[in-house]
Amino acid sequence: MPNIYNTLRRAREQAGLSLEKAAECIGISGASFSRMENGLSKVTTERLEMLAELYQVSASALVEGSIVTKPSSVDIKRLKAVVEAVQGVVNRQNARPSPEKMGAAVSELYRLEINHIVNDPKAEFEPERHLGIIEAMFKR
Repeated sequence: MPNIYNTLRRAREQAGLSLEKAAECIGISGASFSRMENGLSKVTTERLEMLAELYQVSASALVEGSIVTKPSSVDIKRLKAVVEAVQGVVNRQNARPSPEKMGAAVSELYRLEINHIVNDPKAEFEPERHLGIIEAMFKR
């Protein structure tokens, strides 16, 4: 079983929070938080739930050491825009792709978008940027 204390530290760092800010958010001192994160004091169920919410992960992920962040509403909106862009190309080309091909196209376009926003976090989704790629995926 993974060390929960290391997982708590990783989750906090992944969330971009300092030890002091995380402590403040759950209502304890920085010293108490440090002891908890270093395994010198126990993590109560209540604190575990508070940390999970703060870090946007499930409590079970913290316990199991399998941190996966929840998608934000921005992520979901971008994914919706990606699906709409792919479907628009499919409709214009009168293509009839298999579900696997649709899934592959959406996945690839979303991957490209994730890479794009990692480099420019404030970038809006611009389907035109990817139209050539999408069109090539569905050419007959």
